[in-house]
Amino acid sequence: MTTRIGTAGATLIWGGAGLALSAVVPVLGQALFLVPPPGTSWLYVLESPVFGTTSAAILLIAYILLAFGVGAEPGIAGPSRLGRTALVVLALTTTLNVGYVPLPAITIGVNSQVLAFAGIAVLLLALVHIVALTIVAVLVFRAGVLTGLARWAFPALAALTVLVMAVSRIPLPWAIGVWGAGLVAIPLVLLLTGVLILVQGVRATGTAQEHAVRAG
Repeated sequence: MTTRIGTAGATLIWGGAGLALSAVVPVLGQALFLVPPPGTSWLYVLESPVFGTTSAAILLIAYILLAFGVGAEPGIAGPSRLGRTALVVLALTTTLNVGYVPLPAITIGVNSQVLAFAGIAVLLLALVHIVALTIVAVLVFRAGVLTGLARWAFPALAALTVLVMAVSRIPLPWAIGVWGAGLVAIPLVLLLTGVLILVQGVRATGTAQEHAVRAG
């Protein structure tokens, strides 16, 4: 176990840093537009597709690094092919579910069949996202490459996502407030997940270097 974790330093550093960095724009976009402070017209710059697309690209790269590892290092799901595939699917669905890529609004002038199809597509996308995230949470936890708080990050993200999705289906005023808070919490937890992975990677690299010095 120690050897496996110790050799994943670069994977955890680059993957964790990528996750954290990619979540900054969604966190700011959700939080500051829900409760906009005065004099913040510059925040609408966040609606530019450049920021969302760049963040989405960073997210995809980070998940790929975490899935397959850097060089000969293991990924966070270990040798599991299902885990690697789920991480890639999770990356793709996250970009569409957590505010990276704005989906066009379909409103006036569109017939009911198109609206129904759009509703089904959005629901299927959300379900695929939940399934992929659940698989990742289970297999990453079982692999044991992540330890400490980092090991619990994906299970926490999965539980929060399921809760927010369930609350979004409740047609009550209080549920709207909880759902809005959840839209901020999900990318924030993703950011914290990246930070925890990054910290573990830095510590693992330092430990590996100390062992190398002692062995030398």
